[in-house]
Amino acid sequence: MGKIVLLDENTANKIAAGEVVDRPASVVKELVENSLDAGATRVDVAVAGGGLELIRVVDDGCGLAPEDVPLALQRHATSKIRTAEDISRVLTLGFRGEALPSIAAVSRFRLATRQPSDLAGTLALVEGGRILALEEHGCPAGTEISVKDLFFNTPARLKFIKSEGAETAKITDTVQRLALSRPDISISLTVNGRPLLTTAGNGSLADVCCQVYGRQAVKLFLPVDWQGAKLRLTGYVSHPSLARANRSLQSFFVNKRFVRSPLLSDALQTAYQTLLTRGRFPAAVLFITADTAEVDVNVHPAKREVRFSGERDVYRDVLAGVRQALKNDLLVHKMTHQSLERSLPERAVWPATSQAFSFAAEQAALPYFATADPASATPAAAESRQDEGSFPVLAVLGRAAGGYILAQKDTGDLYIIDQHAAHERVLYELLLDEAQSGQLPVQEIVPLVFQFDPVSAQSLEKSLKILARAGLTFESFGNNSFILRTVPLFYRHCLNQDEIQEMLAATAETGEEPALFEETVKMMACQAAIKADQVLAREEMSSLLSDLRGAKQPYTCPHGRPTTMLITAPELAKFFRRR
Repeated sequence: MGKIVLLDENTANKIAAGEVVDRPASVVKELVENSLDAGATRVDVAVAGGGLELIRVVDDGCGLAPEDVPLALQRHATSKIRTAEDISRVLTLGFRGEALPSIAAVSRFRLATRQPSDLAGTLALVEGGRILALEEHGCPAGTEISVKDLFFNTPARLKFIKSEGAETAKITDTVQRLALSRPDISISLTVNGRPLLTTAGNGSLADVCCQVYGRQAVKLFLPVDWQGAKLRLTGYVSHPSLARANRSLQSFFVNKRFVRSPLLSDALQTAYQTLLTRGRFPAAVLFITADTAEVDVNVHPAKREVRFSGERDVYRDVLAGVRQALKNDLLVHKMTHQSLERSLPERAVWPATSQAFSFAAEQAALPYFATADPASATPAAAESRQDEGSFPVLAVLGRAAGGYILAQKDTGDLYIIDQHAAHERVLYELLLDEAQSGQLPVQEIVPLVFQFDPVSAQSLEKSLKILARAGLTFESFGNNSFILRTVPLFYRHCLNQDEIQEMLAATAETGEEPALFEETVKMMACQAAIKADQVLAREEMSSLLSDLRGAKQPYTCPHGRPTTMLITAPELAKFFRRR
């Protein structure tokens, strides 16, 4: 007796449903995408009970002809493609022809649709994949689909559904990303009778971003417009000050389709290298327009992922486009009069003799330093003008809280510079340039022996040439041991086991050896930089600011911490109510 049998249609449909519909948000995604493909100018989504009780999607699209309704409820029936070759050129969001039958197989499903040219529409009622009614019906032009009691006939699926709040949050996230993908279409979301989102459909991506992220966050968005070799990149990325502990604020759209792509995420993160601390991720709403023949959207059953034919070119284009946007923006942190009011203490206790003072007293003293006579301050450099967006020419006023340089621009703007972070940035770029050009001077040291675990030893063995470029010459000593023989000439720090392990961890995290080189240079720059509590002469502070002005990215240290804070003269005047 043979063991292989053909599955009945009902079972096959439920298996197909599992590929396309794994939670309520998946249903919302498939239905809204169908509405977008139907040419709708307005799509209204309503859900109840986390989407398990009700999902209703109403659009004003082209609707379905009466003869097409029963076909739309069958698997692999679609109007989007005709042959396998069409898949490589498809521009619509849906094309598999599995969404409607898959959803209808696990719910109580109602479809009412009418073409604008028809006098009457069509009504279809389906329960658990079984068609109960298919008849003429009076309804507005467009399509209305109601999905009730989702997964009522697949109780095993319900075990994996999260709380109502969690499912509602996922639906909200899905609708928001769909709204971002099509600013030209008005999309609304109502949850348990309460309006949650409504976009105008006026074509303005900025307006939709304000609805999704809030106006305060969007003020920190930077426009992106880049034409690369393989693609066009448009949209927004955030100022480094707007970052999160996860990638929840990132949305990538390839030919208007929302996708998840490690390649795109990595390119974005690399563009922010040295602008963000480890574990922080920027916000981004990026649109990639590429030749459909270069993009495979058929990788995942729900089309959540894409694959590019020229991944290296795509990576370089996204990296270059985001870096250009960041380069065009002045990445200095500005303190407004509102934040000054929140940060100033009610009373500031001034020390009687010490030159250093507490952080609270320092904040109260900042307006005092800003009004010091600039003629008595030492100019940081003699340059008369500077390029737009570069680090300004500053006059040193003094120092505060041990490690902060107070300086003033000729406009009266006050700058507060973290001397350790600033020197770290200067050293990092100097080391990077010298190491990459092969001109980094090194010195021999008394040999140091390090013992590693087998995995770390193997990683180090593979990275000997990269570390040598950074001035660290290791030799294998057998039995997972290595001898360190040289370090960069400027380096006065005694390298220890933990620091080497931390450098090697960068390779393990990214899977790319260049990360080890970056981490090594960052570590050495940090250790060799001026310490926060080190007292500098005025001439040394001026020299440091001059060096910082020559840096390519002067506003953050290599680890992403800010080097500079700005309080503009108008903000000071607002604070003291002088304007």
